[in-house]
Amino acid sequence: MPISMRALVAWTWVCLVVSVRGAMDECMDDQNQVQRCMPEFVNAAFNVTVVATNTCGSPPEEYCVQTGATGVTKSCHICDARDQRNHHSAVYLTDYNNQQDTTWWQSQTMLAGIQYPNSINLTLHLGKSFDITYVRLKFHTSRPESFAIYKRTHEGGPWTPYQYYSGSCEKTYHKASRGFIRTGEDEQQALCTDDFSDISPLTGGNVAFSTLEGRPSAYNFDNSPVLQDWVTATDIRVTLNRLNTFGDEVFNDPKVLKSYYYAISDFAVGGRCKCNGHASECAKDNGGRLVCNCKHNTDGDDCNVCKPFYNDRPWRRAAADSPNECLACDCNGKSGECVFDAELYRATGHGGHCRNCADNTDGPNCERCLDNYHRDQSGHRCLPCGCNTVGSESPQCDNRGVCACKPGVSGEKCDRCQPGYHSLTEAGCRSCSCSPSGSTQECDVNTGQCRCKENVEGFSCDRCKLGYFNLDPANPQGCTACFCFGHSSVCDSADGYSVHAVSSAFQRDEEQWSGQQRDGSKVPVQWSSSGEEISLISEDYFPMYFIAPDKFLGNQMLSFGQNLTLKFRVDRRDTRLSAEDLILEGGGLRVAVPLIAQGNAYPNENMQEYIFRLHDSTDYPWRPTLSNSDFQKLLHNLTAIKIRGTYSERSAGYLDDVSLVTARRGAGVPARWVEQCTCPQGYQGQHCEQCTLGYRRARHELAAFSPCEPCNCNGHSDACDPHTGACDCRDNTGGLSCERCKDGFYGDASRGTSADCEPCPCPNGATCATVTKTREVVCTNCPAGTTGKRCELCDDGFFGDPLGQNGPIRTCRACKCSDNIDPNAVGNCNRETGECLKCIYNTQGFFCDRCKGGFYGNALATNPAEKCRACACSPQGTVDRQTGCSQVTGQCECLPNVAERDCSVCLPGYYNIQSNDGCERCNCHAIGSTNGQCDIVSGQCECQPGVSGATCDRCENNFFGFSSSGCKPCDCDPEGSQASQCKPDGGCVCRAGFVGSRCDMCEENYFYNRSAPGCQQCPSCYSLVRDKVNQQRQKLTDLQTLIDGLSSGQDTVSDQAFEDRLKEAERAIMDLLEEAQSSKEVDRGLLERLNTINSTLVSQWGRLQSIRSTVEDTGTQADRARSRVREAEGLIDRARQELDKAKDAVSKVDIKPPSGTGGPNNMTLLAEEARTLADKHKMDADQIEKIAKDANDTSTKAFNLLLKTLDGEGQTSQDIDELNKRYTEAKDLAKNLEKQATKVQAEAEEAADKALKIFANLTSVPPFDTKTLENEASKIKKEASDLDKLIDKTEKEYNDLRDDLKGKETEVRSLLEKGKSEQQTADQLLARADAAKALAEEAAKKGQSTFKEAEGILADLRDFDNRVNDNKTAAEEALKKIPGINATIQAANEKTRQAEQALGNAAADAREAKSKAEEAEKIASNVQKGSAKTKADAEKAFSDTTVLDGEVTDMMDQLSAAETELARKKAEADQDMMMAGMASDNAKEAEDNARKAKSEVKTVLGTITALLNQLGNIDEVDLSKLNMIDAALKNAKGKMASSELDRKLTELNEVARAQEENINNYDRQIREIRADILNLNDIKNTLPEGCFNTPSLERP
Repeated sequence: MPISMRALVAWTWVCLVVSVRGAMDECMDDQNQVQRCMPEFVNAAFNVTVVATNTCGSPPEEYCVQTGATGVTKSCHICDARDQRNHHSAVYLTDYNNQQDTTWWQSQTMLAGIQYPNSINLTLHLGKSFDITYVRLKFHTSRPESFAIYKRTHEGGPWTPYQYYSGSCEKTYHKASRGFIRTGEDEQQALCTDDFSDISPLTGGNVAFSTLEGRPSAYNFDNSPVLQDWVTATDIRVTLNRLNTFGDEVFNDPKVLKSYYYAISDFAVGGRCKCNGHASECAKDNGGRLVCNCKHNTDGDDCNVCKPFYNDRPWRRAAADSPNECLACDCNGKSGECVFDAELYRATGHGGHCRNCADNTDGPNCERCLDNYHRDQSGHRCLPCGCNTVGSESPQCDNRGVCACKPGVSGEKCDRCQPGYHSLTEAGCRSCSCSPSGSTQECDVNTGQCRCKENVEGFSCDRCKLGYFNLDPANPQGCTACFCFGHSSVCDSADGYSVHAVSSAFQRDEEQWSGQQRDGSKVPVQWSSSGEEISLISEDYFPMYFIAPDKFLGNQMLSFGQNLTLKFRVDRRDTRLSAEDLILEGGGLRVAVPLIAQGNAYPNENMQEYIFRLHDSTDYPWRPTLSNSDFQKLLHNLTAIKIRGTYSERSAGYLDDVSLVTARRGAGVPARWVEQCTCPQGYQGQHCEQCTLGYRRARHELAAFSPCEPCNCNGHSDACDPHTGACDCRDNTGGLSCERCKDGFYGDASRGTSADCEPCPCPNGATCATVTKTREVVCTNCPAGTTGKRCELCDDGFFGDPLGQNGPIRTCRACKCSDNIDPNAVGNCNRETGECLKCIYNTQGFFCDRCKGGFYGNALATNPAEKCRACACSPQGTVDRQTGCSQVTGQCECLPNVAERDCSVCLPGYYNIQSNDGCERCNCHAIGSTNGQCDIVSGQCECQPGVSGATCDRCENNFFGFSSSGCKPCDCDPEGSQASQCKPDGGCVCRAGFVGSRCDMCEENYFYNRSAPGCQQCPSCYSLVRDKVNQQRQKLTDLQTLIDGLSSGQDTVSDQAFEDRLKEAERAIMDLLEEAQSSKEVDRGLLERLNTINSTLVSQWGRLQSIRSTVEDTGTQADRARSRVREAEGLIDRARQELDKAKDAVSKVDIKPPSGTGGPNNMTLLAEEARTLADKHKMDADQIEKIAKDANDTSTKAFNLLLKTLDGEGQTSQDIDELNKRYTEAKDLAKNLEKQATKVQAEAEEAADKALKIFANLTSVPPFDTKTLENEASKIKKEASDLDKLIDKTEKEYNDLRDDLKGKETEVRSLLEKGKSEQQTADQLLARADAAKALAEEAAKKGQSTFKEAEGILADLRDFDNRVNDNKTAAEEALKKIPGINATIQAANEKTRQAEQALGNAAADAREAKSKAEEAEKIASNVQKGSAKTKADAEKAFSDTTVLDGEVTDMMDQLSAAETELARKKAEADQDMMMAGMASDNAKEAEDNARKAKSEVKTVLGTITALLNQLGNIDEVDLSKLNMIDAALKNAKGKMASSELDRKLTELNEVARAQEENINNYDRQIREIRADILNLNDIKNTLPEGCFNTPSLERP
């Protein structure tokens, strides 16, 4: 049913468009007018669990994939519910449908009995009513032969069939196949169709059910309650009744049965949360149920009722033309409830009848007052007069509601006494009699009891409470609490004190006021002579404080409850006050208060007075809150008054007229707030601050706050110190209370007699004690080194005889064991003789002063690691395998030729220490070995290259030239030499005709012939040339003799002599060259050879000069490296000196712990500075490292130059050897240079090692500067201050930025929501584009099919034309067969009627098809006329297609506008991206989604445009074909006489039927195109003006 599918897609598009508006628009339009609103269109089934009555995998079972082919091995798999990879549970029905990774639900197979009549139910509980648009199933297997979709509208309700799908509708569901609903019939009936019941495709088949398709009232949905109820569902059920098979299941083959099962990859339900047009979203309530977020004053899960009080008209569903919102009842604000009154609604048009009217009103709209009530002045409510019957003259009130009152009575209702009056009676109220100092001037209206201040009592509030004194009218609490240092609660005002003020007016100077920064550092204040004020000026945000001088400090207890007054101003109004603008410190306590506390004004540029009351009352918000006694304790020892002076960067504060009210003895205004305490026993003084005689402080550290207690001296004293409590002890007693005997005495001092304490029987006045049980006196503090009851023994670790018990008296002395004993051990030495008994560290002797046998070292060393160590002599290298050694050096007695302290290795040049008889000599050959050393086990010497033998005394096979540089390979040519071994001089033994050191050249007058082996002799004419060459050869021999003389000279040749000889050789060569040039016609090769010799010598001379300069450069570089090493060593020495200074300075540093939390620890700042210094030292270390590295690089460079020199020298030697193999002098010179290079290399390596050691030492240098730590500390302190200022500034900037970002955060959140909305719109547009693409692809396929059919018809007609030309008679007979054609047309009419029955609402289209069929009949009789008509229709279709093309172009323009809008949104998102990363990410995601949507839409539009072009081409092809048909038929009329008429007539009938079908197809295609045009027009009309983004129906 392609038309049905297209209608479903079109309906889905309409729903998507409406969902765009629903998601975009709220329930109010742009003019803030109410409008219909709907929740977004969603896949209601997404991620909702489906309940399946059957699922494979429990137990695991095998299933096979259906291929549809016989004889093909099926691919089988396992379904296992316990395996996450192989289960196919119902959760896969509604998960994210990923085409690349398909998941599906699967039932058991037919082998398990899954087949009709056994059914499977898939039930989806939506949790709430939804308006269902479609139900779509995507099958992973072939679609079932029969299944049904059901719905129900409430929980527990009956299941109503939605749609049946079956290839056997009548048999299975008793429904007619492809039935339809006529206008006026029941539109809630389910239909049955066989469109989706074919077994193909085997996978991926879709079934989409549209709830409104084929229902006549669908296009008037807002006015169709039947369809509104039809689309409503809370649950969807799919019942799978019968599988589709190939019929091969009858054989009961298990493999076949396992290939039939139900499998669904996606279960989608498109629709909206049902809210009847009164909500734009649904959300979960507190119970987790999904409900509508109702608007328009509606309520209920589906917004299906009006809210209470919104009953002015009946509830209705919202429509497109009217939102039908519920209207509030008009109760004039007097009632919150009403009911709908139908009669009232019919009578007045307003049905809201108010109930329970408030404010004593009545009427349907609470529009009038009750009787005996009056309206207030606003006229909005009715009030009772309510006149008090006792206090009013009359119960009647005036129009203002005021009653006439009796004397002393007040109130509008005359129901209370006037202030200062009490006891309301028939005669009125009586006057109060309250003390103005202790009361609030009010009294109880019933009893007359006055309302007292907090610390006052009495009927008239005329006396202070117990513990309080000084009834003061200026005191908000009435009386002041007794302080008395907490020792008494009875006090009164002291006499003789007058009011006094400590003040600073700054008339002459700053009066010792100072400034202080937050870190405690002092700063001076600025005194202004003109303004007579002081000021502080800050350069940063850190606060600065005015510090009061000493006259304001000390004991200011008499200022308690009085005022601290000051005048203050700032230079600008950007002051940000803090909680600590005024700070008091003292007595270990601290309180602070903001500047604007206690009713003070905000500071500005004008000088203002600020008053602060020094009291603990909660009305004065001192923080932290202190008790009365603690506040007075603070004032008793006031140590600091701090007044904040600066509040911002580069600001100033000005202070003037500071005054602190206190009291002093003398005449003047009495200071009644000064207390005179009545002290209890043991206390005295005005404030009970002293103990009386015979009493002392129980806790003297508390001073006057400590309680007093009687003195207790145990009878050994008559008095004690009143402050410390210490008794003046007698009778050899001591202690605070004479509770013990003095040192050196023993006894019980608590007995209270003069003989309580006796002298101790111990030497040197040592103390003693009495053992409680035995009453024995034991000495407790013996002299050092002694012990025992009477100190008669030496202590452990001491020796002697303190009492002379074994001879003369010997004082106990510490044992001397050379620090070789364990100080924690007991019995280290003999207590009488002092002999050491427990020596450690492998020592022995009377004083542990020598090493044990088998050990060596210094037993007196201070470091235990340097004391006696084991000899550990090697048994293989020691004489007689001794284990002892020299106790001083540790040297073992070694066998011959054995070395090291422990005799463990052979001497260099010796081996075989395992013999136990000493080591044997290596006897390595002096020339053949590299260094005379050999393997310490086998004795094999280390040979030069090419040398072999245990002692390196011979060349290896095929080598020659035994020398100090090793042997060289013979390298004899295998063809020209007799053997691979050469002669001692390196020359190979050549075969006949071969010459050369390698036998690789032919002899003179011989030539090499590849066709014959060896060298062949030249013709005899070459002998003349040979003679001439021999002459030249003789001269070369002379030259060689000269060169040999240079190299074989016995005396050392100086550089100048060497140069002279080289020049002489060069002159000889030049002579030879000239002679050779004169005979170059004879032998040009000889000339080239001489040139080569000349250039070689010149090059060798240059190389020798280069070697000399290289050696000189090497020496220079080595000197430079040594200099840099010396510089590095000097730098290390300076670093060590600075480290010693730094170490001393660190030991003097006193690190104080931080006090409070106000500022950073100075040591923290010091650590920061130390880190900076460490970085500087790291740079110094890097510099030293660079110096060392340069030295190393210099040495390496020198070494590389030498290697290069040696390589060059070796190459030169090779060249000279190739010339005449005898340049030995250059070799000797190279050897000398090699020795020099080795020496330089050793020096360079030594310099590099020193540099590396220097670098290693420098890496451990601590991070201290070379300057003294004291100077560094001052710098650190300054930098810490700057850092502190920077932190405050940064903190302020951070707070400002945070405040600024709050608004930005709101904007970003708004933008995020906007971006989400745009993303949703883009997703919506993408979904619409996908649908359009699918529609276009389907249309394209149909167009291609039509095109192919047209081409087939054209070919047939061409063939027909040819045959007509050949058979005119057949054409004539064809005219006689027209009745048969008419019969065919009648059959077409019958089919048309059947189509009319099947299409239902498409009757008009069927009738049009019928008329087309009738026209086809006429065309059969008059083809030309029919063709013209068809051509006109095709032209009309082409015209419609052109219109569609224009509309698509308009749509593209709209999409371009949407693209522009998206670009603007992107720009906004990019701007806000800098302020919030999350918003940026979401905006970017929205942009990407929109861009993808645009790309997809462009692609779809391109496809549609291509389709339209194809359709246009099809129309053109149709016209040509019809013209050809017309021409062919005309030719047929003119050629009736042809033969084979029967066969031709049959062909003509077939062609006529094909033509009829073709025309019908054309008509059908034209109708489809028109329908598509209408759909696209609807889509275009419903598209919004902008491009928006809505969330996709399914989200991964």
